[in-house]
Amino acid sequence: MAAPDSAEAMVAAGRRDVCHRRAMADYRAIVPNTKARRARNARPASFVSAGALLCLAIAGSTNAAGLPRNWPMAPAELEKRLGEQDIEIREAKPAGSGVTGAWKLAIAFSDGKTLQAKWKSAPPETADGWNNSPRRELATYEIQRWLFDENDYVVPTIEPRCFALEKIRSFQADSKPTLAGSSCVLGTVAVWLEDVTAPKDAYDKKRFRSDPLYARYLADLNVLTYVIGHRDGHQGNILVSTDASDPRSYAVDNGMAFDLLPWNLNVNNWFRIRVPWLRRETVDRLRKVDKKTIRALAVVAELEVDNAGMLHVVAPEAPFEPEIEDGFARRGNRIQLGLGSHEIHEVEERVEKLIRKVDSGRQPVR
Repeated sequence: MAAPDSAEAMVAAGRRDVCHRRAMADYRAIVPNTKARRARNARPASFVSAGALLCLAIAGSTNAAGLPRNWPMAPAELEKRLGEQDIEIREAKPAGSGVTGAWKLAIAFSDGKTLQAKWKSAPPETADGWNNSPRRELATYEIQRWLFDENDYVVPTIEPRCFALEKIRSFQADSKPTLAGSSCVLGTVAVWLEDVTAPKDAYDKKRFRSDPLYARYLADLNVLTYVIGHRDGHQGNILVSTDASDPRSYAVDNGMAFDLLPWNLNVNNWFRIRVPWLRRETVDRLRKVDKKTIRALAVVAELEVDNAGMLHVVAPEAPFEPEIEDGFARRGNRIQLGLGSHEIHEVEERVEKLIRKVDSGRQPVR
Protein backbone atom coordinates (compact mmCIF):
# COMPACT_ATOMS: atom_id res chain seq x y z
CA MET A 1 0.00 0.00 0.00
CA ALA A 2 1.40 3.39 -0.96
CA ALA A 3 2.29 5.85 1.77
CA PRO A 4 0.26 9.06 2.17
CA ASP A 5 1.57 11.65 -0.31
CA SER A 6 0.61 14.89 1.46
CA ALA A 7 0.46 16.41 4.93
CA GLU A 8 -3.34 16.31 4.80
CA ALA A 9 -3.30 12.64 3.84
CA MET A 10 -0.90 11.81 6.69
CA VAL A 11 -3.11 13.57 9.23
CA ALA A 12 -6.20 11.83 7.87
CA ALA A 13 -4.46 8.45 7.87
CA GLY A 14 -3.45 8.95 11.50
CA ARG A 15 -7.00 9.96 12.43
CA ARG A 16 -8.40 6.87 10.71
CA ASP A 17 -5.95 4.64 12.55
CA VAL A 18 -6.94 6.14 15.92
CA CYS A 19 -10.63 5.76 15.06
CA HIS A 20 -10.13 2.22 13.88
CA ARG A 21 -8.32 1.17 17.06
CA ARG A 22 -10.95 2.87 19.23
CA ALA A 23 -13.82 1.25 17.38
CA MET A 24 -12.12 -2.14 17.59
CA ALA A 25 -11.62 -1.78 21.35
CA ASP A 26 -15.26 -0.80 21.89
CA TYR A 27 -16.43 -3.56 19.59
CA ARG A 28 -14.48 -6.28 21.43
CA ALA A 29 -15.65 -5.01 24.80
CA ILE A 30 -19.30 -4.86 23.80
CA VAL A 31 -19.80 -7.98 21.71
CA PRO A 32 -19.24 -10.51 24.57
CA ASN A 33 -21.60 -8.52 26.82
CA THR A 34 -24.14 -8.36 24.03
CA LYS A 35 -24.08 -12.15 23.68
CA ALA A 36 -24.51 -12.57 27.42
CA ARG A 37 -27.44 -10.19 27.51
CA ARG A 38 -29.10 -11.95 24.60
CA ALA A 39 -28.77 -15.20 26.50
CA ARG A 40 -30.79 -13.58 29.28
CA ASN A 41 -33.30 -12.16 26.78
CA ALA A 42 -32.24 -8.62 27.65
CA ARG A 43 -31.82 -5.73 25.26
CA PRO A 44 -28.31 -5.79 23.64
CA ALA A 45 -25.83 -3.00 24.20
CA SER A 46 -25.02 -0.42 21.56
CA PHE A 47 -22.66 -1.46 18.80
CA VAL A 48 -19.92 1.06 19.64
CA SER A 49 -19.58 4.09 21.87
CA ALA A 50 -20.63 7.58 20.80
CA GLY A 51 -16.98 8.58 20.44
CA ALA A 52 -16.25 5.62 18.21
CA LEU A 53 -19.34 6.35 16.11
CA LEU A 54 -18.04 9.86 15.53
CA CYS A 55 -14.75 8.34 14.48
CA LEU A 56 -16.53 5.99 12.09
CA ALA A 57 -18.32 8.94 10.53
CA ILE A 58 -15.04 10.65 9.63
CA ALA A 59 -12.84 7.63 9.14
CA GLY A 60 -12.99 7.68 5.36
CA SER A 61 -11.19 11.02 5.06
CA THR A 62 -7.78 10.62 3.46
CA ASN A 63 -7.45 14.04 1.84
CA ALA A 64 -8.85 17.55 2.00
CA ALA A 65 -11.89 16.52 -0.03
CA GLY A 66 -12.72 13.67 2.37
CA LEU A 67 -12.34 11.01 -0.30
CA PRO A 68 -11.16 7.47 0.37
CA ARG A 69 -7.75 6.79 -1.12
CA ASN A 70 -9.25 4.50 -3.77
CA TRP A 71 -10.69 7.41 -5.79
CA PRO A 72 -8.39 9.65 -7.87
CA MET A 73 -10.83 12.58 -7.64
CA ALA A 74 -14.37 13.34 -6.47
CA PRO A 75 -17.21 11.49 -8.22
CA ALA A 76 -18.93 14.76 -9.22
CA GLU A 77 -15.77 15.91 -10.97
CA LEU A 78 -15.27 12.50 -12.56
CA GLU A 79 -18.82 12.58 -13.95
CA LYS A 80 -18.11 15.83 -15.79
CA ARG A 81 -14.70 14.77 -17.01
CA LEU A 82 -15.68 11.31 -18.22
CA GLY A 83 -19.00 12.40 -19.68
CA GLU A 84 -18.28 15.82 -21.17
CA GLN A 85 -14.60 16.65 -21.60
CA ASP A 86 -12.26 15.70 -24.44
CA ILE A 87 -10.37 12.52 -23.63
CA GLU A 88 -7.01 11.45 -25.01
CA ILE A 89 -6.36 7.72 -24.85
CA ARG A 90 -2.64 7.28 -24.18
CA GLU A 91 -2.56 3.55 -23.54
CA ALA A 92 -4.96 0.61 -23.69
CA LYS A 93 -4.55 -2.87 -22.23
CA PRO A 94 -7.05 -5.74 -21.94
CA ALA A 95 -8.62 -5.70 -18.47
CA GLY A 96 -8.88 -9.00 -16.64
CA SER A 97 -10.23 -12.29 -17.93
CA GLY A 98 -13.91 -11.44 -18.33
CA VAL A 99 -16.00 -12.15 -21.39
CA THR A 100 -17.16 -8.58 -22.08
CA GLY A 101 -13.99 -7.24 -23.70
CA ALA A 102 -13.16 -4.57 -21.13
CA TRP A 103 -10.02 -2.47 -21.48
CA LYS A 104 -7.90 -0.57 -18.99
CA LEU A 105 -7.12 2.86 -20.42
CA ALA A 106 -4.62 5.52 -19.45
CA ILE A 107 -6.45 8.74 -20.32
CA ALA A 108 -5.63 12.44 -20.20
CA PHE A 109 -7.72 15.60 -20.22
CA SER A 110 -6.99 18.98 -21.80
CA ASP A 111 -5.87 20.46 -18.45
CA GLY A 112 -3.18 17.80 -18.07
CA LYS A 113 -5.02 15.66 -15.50
CA THR A 114 -4.58 11.93 -16.04
CA LEU A 115 -6.19 8.80 -14.64
CA GLN A 116 -6.85 5.13 -15.26
CA ALA A 117 -10.25 4.13 -16.60
CA LYS A 118 -12.15 1.02 -17.71
CA TRP A 119 -13.67 1.05 -21.17
CA LYS A 120 -16.29 -1.41 -22.33
CA SER A 121 -17.83 -1.21 -25.80
CA ALA A 122 -21.59 -1.70 -25.88
CA PRO A 123 -23.16 -4.52 -27.90
CA PRO A 124 -24.40 -3.49 -31.37
CA GLU A 125 -27.95 -2.48 -32.34
CA THR A 126 -29.52 -1.94 -28.89
CA ALA A 127 -26.35 -1.28 -26.85
CA ASP A 128 -27.37 -4.09 -24.50
CA GLY A 129 -26.45 -7.68 -23.85
CA TRP A 130 -26.73 -10.47 -21.30
CA ASN A 131 -23.37 -9.80 -19.62
CA ASN A 132 -22.63 -6.36 -21.09
CA SER A 133 -25.35 -3.89 -20.27
CA PRO A 134 -24.50 -0.18 -20.07
CA ARG A 135 -28.07 0.66 -19.07
CA ARG A 136 -27.96 -1.66 -16.04
CA GLU A 137 -24.53 -0.35 -15.05
CA LEU A 138 -25.79 3.25 -15.26
CA ALA A 139 -28.97 2.40 -13.34
CA THR A 140 -26.86 0.90 -10.53
CA TYR A 141 -24.83 4.09 -10.32
CA GLU A 142 -28.04 6.12 -10.04
CA ILE A 143 -29.45 3.86 -7.33
CA GLN A 144 -26.40 4.33 -5.12
CA ARG A 145 -27.22 8.07 -5.04
CA TRP A 146 -30.34 7.15 -3.04
CA LEU A 147 -28.26 5.46 -0.37
CA PHE A 148 -24.92 7.21 -0.01
CA ASP A 149 -23.17 10.55 -0.07
CA GLU A 150 -20.59 10.63 -2.83
CA ASN A 151 -17.66 10.15 -0.44
CA ASP A 152 -19.22 6.78 0.44
CA TYR A 153 -20.02 5.59 -3.08
CA VAL A 154 -19.57 1.87 -3.62
CA VAL A 155 -19.84 1.91 -7.43
CA PRO A 156 -17.08 3.59 -9.46
CA THR A 157 -18.13 6.64 -11.44
CA ILE A 158 -19.33 5.55 -14.87
CA GLU A 159 -20.51 7.52 -17.89
CA PRO A 160 -21.80 6.64 -21.37
CA ARG A 161 -19.43 7.73 -24.10
CA CYS A 162 -19.24 7.40 -27.88
CA PHE A 163 -15.68 7.53 -29.18
CA ALA A 164 -14.78 8.20 -32.81
CA LEU A 165 -13.95 5.05 -34.75
CA GLU A 166 -10.29 5.93 -35.26
CA LYS A 167 -9.81 6.39 -31.52
CA ILE A 168 -11.21 2.94 -30.66
CA ARG A 169 -9.60 1.22 -33.64
CA SER A 170 -6.20 2.20 -32.24
CA PHE A 171 -6.64 -0.75 -29.86
CA GLN A 172 -9.78 -2.55 -31.14
CA ALA A 173 -9.06 -2.82 -34.85
CA ASP A 174 -12.36 -4.44 -35.87
CA SER A 175 -14.63 -1.88 -34.16
CA LYS A 176 -17.74 -0.69 -35.98
CA PRO A 177 -20.38 1.95 -35.20
CA THR A 178 -22.64 0.64 -32.43
CA LEU A 179 -25.99 2.06 -33.53
CA ALA A 180 -27.53 2.53 -36.95
CA GLY A 181 -27.03 6.07 -38.20
CA SER A 182 -24.03 6.70 -35.97
CA SER A 183 -20.32 6.83 -36.78
CA CYS A 184 -18.87 6.14 -33.33
CA VAL A 185 -18.42 3.32 -30.84
CA LEU A 186 -20.76 3.61 -27.86
CA GLY A 187 -19.76 2.21 -24.50
CA THR A 188 -19.09 3.08 -20.90
CA VAL A 189 -16.01 4.63 -19.37
CA ALA A 190 -15.56 4.15 -15.62
CA VAL A 191 -12.90 5.28 -13.19
CA TRP A 192 -10.35 2.61 -12.31
CA LEU A 193 -10.17 2.34 -8.53
CA GLU A 194 -6.75 2.39 -6.88
CA ASP A 195 -5.35 0.35 -3.98
CA VAL A 196 -7.92 -2.43 -4.10
CA THR A 197 -7.79 -6.20 -4.06
CA ALA A 198 -10.09 -8.83 -5.53
CA PRO A 199 -10.72 -11.56 -2.93
CA LYS A 200 -12.36 -14.80 -3.97
CA ASP A 201 -15.19 -13.89 -1.63
CA ALA A 202 -15.39 -10.31 -0.33
CA TYR A 203 -17.42 -11.46 2.68
CA ASP A 204 -14.99 -12.53 5.38
CA LYS A 205 -17.21 -13.67 8.26
CA LYS A 206 -14.45 -13.54 10.85
CA ARG A 207 -13.41 -10.03 9.81
CA PHE A 208 -17.02 -8.86 9.77
CA ARG A 209 -17.31 -9.90 13.44
CA SER A 210 -14.02 -8.31 14.48
CA ASP A 211 -13.59 -5.22 12.28
CA PRO A 212 -16.40 -2.64 12.63
CA LEU A 213 -15.28 -0.47 9.73
CA TYR A 214 -15.08 -3.41 7.35
CA ALA A 215 -18.53 -4.51 8.58
CA ARG A 216 -20.02 -1.05 8.07
CA TYR A 217 -18.79 -0.74 4.47
CA LEU A 218 -19.67 -4.30 3.47
CA ALA A 219 -23.15 -3.96 4.98
CA ASP A 220 -23.73 -0.81 2.92
CA LEU A 221 -22.52 -2.55 -0.22
CA ASN A 222 -24.91 -5.43 0.47
CA VAL A 223 -27.90 -3.07 0.62
CA LEU A 224 -27.09 -1.86 -2.89
CA THR A 225 -26.43 -5.32 -4.31
CA TYR A 226 -29.70 -6.54 -2.80
CA VAL A 227 -31.73 -3.68 -4.29
CA ILE A 228 -30.31 -4.24 -7.78
CA GLY A 229 -30.41 -8.04 -7.58
CA HIS A 230 -26.67 -8.40 -8.31
CA ARG A 231 -26.11 -11.82 -9.88
CA ASP A 232 -22.45 -12.08 -10.76
CA GLY A 233 -20.29 -12.35 -7.67
CA HIS A 234 -17.31 -14.01 -9.31
CA GLN A 235 -13.84 -12.92 -8.29
CA GLY A 236 -12.98 -9.43 -9.51
CA ASN A 237 -16.50 -8.00 -9.46
CA ILE A 238 -16.47 -7.13 -5.74
CA LEU A 239 -13.32 -5.36 -4.56
CA VAL A 240 -12.00 -4.43 -1.13
CA SER A 241 -9.61 -1.60 -0.33
CA THR A 242 -6.08 -2.57 0.67
CA ASP A 243 -6.13 0.27 3.22
CA ALA A 244 -6.75 -1.72 6.42
CA SER A 245 -7.69 1.44 8.31
CA ASP A 246 -10.39 2.33 5.76
CA PRO A 247 -11.51 -1.06 4.36
CA ARG A 248 -14.14 -0.07 1.81
CA SER A 249 -15.95 -2.48 -0.50
CA TYR A 250 -16.90 -1.80 -4.12
CA ALA A 251 -19.10 -3.36 -6.79
CA VAL A 252 -17.31 -2.74 -10.10
CA ASP A 253 -19.25 -4.91 -12.54
CA ASN A 254 -23.04 -4.66 -12.29
CA GLY A 255 -24.25 -5.63 -15.75
CA MET A 256 -25.76 -8.91 -14.53
CA ALA A 257 -28.38 -7.48 -12.23
CA PHE A 258 -32.07 -6.63 -11.86
CA ASP A 259 -33.04 -10.30 -11.68
CA LEU A 260 -31.42 -11.16 -14.97
CA LEU A 261 -31.81 -14.74 -16.18
CA PRO A 262 -29.79 -16.88 -16.60
CA TRP A 263 -27.10 -15.95 -14.07
CA ASN A 264 -23.90 -17.22 -12.51
CA LEU A 265 -24.81 -20.06 -10.13
CA ASN A 266 -21.28 -21.14 -9.25
CA VAL A 267 -20.23 -18.17 -7.10
CA ASN A 268 -21.29 -16.43 -3.90
CA ASN A 269 -23.88 -14.02 -5.23
CA TRP A 270 -25.02 -10.77 -3.66
CA PHE A 271 -28.69 -10.52 -4.64
CA ARG A 272 -29.53 -11.70 -1.12
CA ILE A 273 -28.51 -10.15 2.20
CA ARG A 274 -25.38 -12.08 3.13
CA VAL A 275 -24.18 -10.08 6.14
CA PRO A 276 -25.65 -10.46 9.68
CA TRP A 277 -26.87 -6.87 9.99
CA LEU A 278 -27.35 -3.64 8.03
CA ARG A 279 -26.86 -0.04 9.02
CA ARG A 280 -30.05 1.65 10.19
CA GLU A 281 -29.03 4.94 8.54
CA THR A 282 -28.74 3.31 5.12
CA VAL A 283 -32.09 1.54 5.47
CA ASP A 284 -33.70 4.81 6.57
CA ARG A 285 -32.43 6.50 3.43
CA LEU A 286 -33.95 3.70 1.40
CA ARG A 287 -37.30 4.32 3.11
CA LYS A 288 -37.38 7.81 1.61
CA VAL A 289 -37.21 6.53 -1.96
CA ASP A 290 -40.64 6.86 -3.54
CA LYS A 291 -42.12 5.16 -6.59
CA LYS A 292 -41.57 8.25 -8.74
CA THR A 293 -37.85 8.10 -8.03
CA ILE A 294 -37.71 4.39 -8.82
CA ARG A 295 -39.69 4.79 -12.04
CA ALA A 296 -37.31 7.53 -13.20
CA LEU A 297 -34.86 4.67 -13.83
CA ALA A 298 -36.75 4.16 -17.10
CA VAL A 299 -34.32 6.72 -18.54
CA VAL A 300 -30.81 6.71 -17.04
CA ALA A 301 -29.16 8.15 -20.16
CA GLU A 302 -30.31 9.93 -23.29
CA LEU A 303 -28.12 10.42 -26.32
CA GLU A 304 -28.47 12.45 -29.51
CA VAL A 305 -26.89 11.77 -32.90
CA ASP A 306 -25.37 14.90 -34.48
CA ASN A 307 -24.90 15.58 -38.19
CA ALA A 308 -21.53 13.84 -38.17
CA GLY A 309 -23.00 10.68 -36.66
CA MET A 310 -21.49 11.25 -33.20
CA LEU A 311 -23.56 10.45 -30.14
CA HIS A 312 -23.67 12.99 -27.32
CA VAL A 313 -25.26 12.75 -23.88
CA VAL A 314 -28.15 15.22 -23.53
CA ALA A 315 -30.61 16.12 -20.79
CA PRO A 316 -33.17 13.30 -20.56
CA GLU A 317 -36.77 13.81 -21.57
CA ALA A 318 -39.80 11.85 -20.43
CA PRO A 319 -39.75 8.23 -21.66
CA PHE A 320 -40.63 7.97 -25.33
CA GLU A 321 -43.05 5.17 -24.51
CA PRO A 322 -45.17 4.56 -21.35
CA GLU A 323 -43.45 1.21 -20.80
CA ILE A 324 -40.21 0.08 -22.45
CA GLU A 325 -39.70 -3.60 -21.80
CA ASP A 326 -36.09 -3.90 -23.01
CA GLY A 327 -34.76 -0.58 -21.73
CA PHE A 328 -33.94 0.80 -25.19
CA ALA A 329 -36.00 3.31 -27.14
CA ARG A 330 -35.31 5.50 -30.16
CA ARG A 331 -37.16 8.47 -31.57
CA GLY A 332 -35.55 10.13 -34.56
CA ASN A 333 -31.99 11.08 -33.65
CA ARG A 334 -32.48 10.49 -29.90
CA ILE A 335 -31.87 7.28 -27.97
CA GLN A 336 -32.96 6.48 -24.42
CA LEU A 337 -31.38 3.84 -22.19
CA GLY A 338 -32.88 2.70 -18.92
CA LEU A 339 -34.47 -0.13 -17.00
CA GLY A 340 -37.32 -2.06 -18.53
CA SER A 341 -40.73 -1.97 -16.89
CA HIS A 342 -40.30 -5.45 -15.37
CA GLU A 343 -36.90 -4.47 -13.95
CA ILE A 344 -38.36 -1.34 -12.36
CA HIS A 345 -41.10 -3.45 -10.82
CA GLU A 346 -38.47 -5.80 -9.38
CA VAL A 347 -36.63 -2.86 -7.78
CA GLU A 348 -39.89 -1.64 -6.21
CA GLU A 349 -40.56 -5.09 -4.80
CA ARG A 350 -37.05 -5.49 -3.43
CA VAL A 351 -37.13 -2.13 -1.68
CA GLU A 352 -40.51 -2.89 -0.11
CA LYS A 353 -39.47 -6.40 0.89
CA LEU A 354 -36.29 -5.25 2.62
CA ILE A 355 -38.11 -2.56 4.60
CA ARG A 356 -40.77 -5.07 5.66
CA LYS A 357 -38.08 -7.46 6.88
CA VAL A 358 -36.41 -4.71 8.89
CA ASP A 359 -39.70 -3.54 10.40
CA SER A 360 -40.69 -7.08 11.37
CA GLY A 361 -37.35 -7.68 13.06
CA ARG A 362 -36.37 -10.44 10.63
CA GLN A 363 -33.51 -8.29 9.28
CA PRO A 364 -31.30 -6.90 12.06
CA VAL A 365 -30.09 -3.30 11.78
CA ARG A 366 -27.66 -1.26 13.89
